[in-house]
Amino acid sequence: MKWQKLTVLLLACSMLVAAMGGCGNSDSETSQENEGTTQETPETQEAPESGTADFDPRSITEGTKLTIAVKDSIQVSDYNTNEMTLAVEEALGVDLEFVTYASADYETKMNVMVMSGDKLPDIIFNPGEQYLSWASEGAIISLNEYYDNPDMSANFWEVSEKTGTDVYGMMKSADGEVYYVPSYTENYANSVYSKLWVYEPWLEAIGKEVPQTTEEFYEACKLIAGNDLNGNGKNDEIALTGYGFSTGGNRGWFNCLMSAYVYAHDSNYLVVDDGELSFAYTTDQWKEGLKYIKQFFDDGLIPIETLTQDNEQYEAVWKGNEMVLFSFAFYHMGGTDAERQANYIHIPALLGPEGEQNAMYVPATPSAGAVITADCENPEAAFLVCDYLCSEEMSITNRFGKRGENWDYWDEAEVEDKSAYTVGFPGYDIYFIAYDDVGFFSSMAQQNVSYIQQGPWMLGAYALNAMATIQSASTEEEELALEFSNRKNTAIMDCLKYAPEEVVGALPMTDQETEETADIKASLNTYFNEITCQFLIGEKDIDSEWDNYLAELEKIGCQKLLETYQIAYDRTK
Repeated sequence: MKWQKLTVLLLACSMLVAAMGGCGNSDSETSQENEGTTQETPETQEAPESGTADFDPRSITEGTKLTIAVKDSIQVSDYNTNEMTLAVEEALGVDLEFVTYASADYETKMNVMVMSGDKLPDIIFNPGEQYLSWASEGAIISLNEYYDNPDMSANFWEVSEKTGTDVYGMMKSADGEVYYVPSYTENYANSVYSKLWVYEPWLEAIGKEVPQTTEEFYEACKLIAGNDLNGNGKNDEIALTGYGFSTGGNRGWFNCLMSAYVYAHDSNYLVVDDGELSFAYTTDQWKEGLKYIKQFFDDGLIPIETLTQDNEQYEAVWKGNEMVLFSFAFYHMGGTDAERQANYIHIPALLGPEGEQNAMYVPATPSAGAVITADCENPEAAFLVCDYLCSEEMSITNRFGKRGENWDYWDEAEVEDKSAYTVGFPGYDIYFIAYDDVGFFSSMAQQNVSYIQQGPWMLGAYALNAMATIQSASTEEEELALEFSNRKNTAIMDCLKYAPEEVVGALPMTDQETEETADIKASLNTYFNEITCQFLIGEKDIDSEWDNYLAELEKIGCQKLLETYQIAYDRTK
């Protein structure tokens, strides 16, 4: 494993794991090909020649009125009077008019407007993946010429170069064009969001160390399930559970176990070997992994409802008042029980019988923060507005609030004892401090100083990894919270040691490729979910049915899908 290479490329925010749902991927695992979910980060694309020293963006933007579509937010009182809006208007001499739409059907509403030929706002914030179809309709414009001009895209290139990542290359669609200004956050928490956690007091009670191998984990689970470790007089301990396999939900529990046999953390179960793709679920290693996981169902260590229950049912077990769960796979322990949280300890990656050991690795990928429509009469001004929002200070403001009030650069920090703070991850000097991020970002309180991560922004590891975290505690509750936070960060660093050198990245597909593979994907997903569940609960025998299983995958179009993915993957190289 090239640990040092991954360390340079990866990203993060330290004590904000619980709040970072707004900073990157969602809790569930997504699999949209054009956005991609994992990737071996390519070398940074060389920026264009330095900009002109005397370039004044106001020569383009002065006096321009621009309309911006944005979804409503209960945390933003008024986009038109928001302090970020006022800052852009003052800096560039523009007049911004926000048109707010209901968040519940925002993307649908925008799509209907595009397809109906309605006059569009000049800029559309956060369009979702449907922007590609808008590009094919001619409703939005390519932005390559602006990125090629260092005067026009100075803020984008400044932050991009600081990240050490080819953000621009990841933004290219199948036709080589870039149609958006990014929303981009480098975040360790999202890079290894699924990891295995076990309840340390129960391990101590059965006299076991933290399991390192698949066999040790299985034996520990059997001992856990056979004892009344929670002391309630009932045999209700659950060794491992999760939710949603049959519905395509969070399969972290399954992926963590299977990855001791073959890497299984990619959303499409793709594996890369020297640039060549294959499906993990067609390998002999997958077959052996299924047999291993089946033991847990045979012995009642994983409840059968794990395959069908939804997140709400799962969380009733996970976060319930009664302590019953020995292990789970996710970012970290949820709920409000600080003592329980602090007592879960991680397993970076189980070691399989053939020496396989894989932790999840999901590098950050940019998404569409804003697109510029073909109806915009001054697209240069619109792009400069979006590029200004990508500047470091505006990006931090978009996420953390007002400078001098909600956050400060470290040399300006208003704290009594700077020695009480450190960075969450080694290798960085403190860069900035958020005074009360949970109170600002996660409280859902209404404010008017930030867009709360609407529109374009760029937040790099060089800043987020280096956010100040306090290392002192005055109460037992603070001590538990600090221990919990440190354990989360330690878990992330340990998992990165077992991250694959190469994983599948963004898969930029053409409209034709997407259309041609849509039915194959739907049929494959249905069959795969059904047959895997049948294998795990013994309705179908793994050995005797394996050849039929492979034949059915081929019949559905597995090879055709793989060939298309390979073509798309090669475009990113």
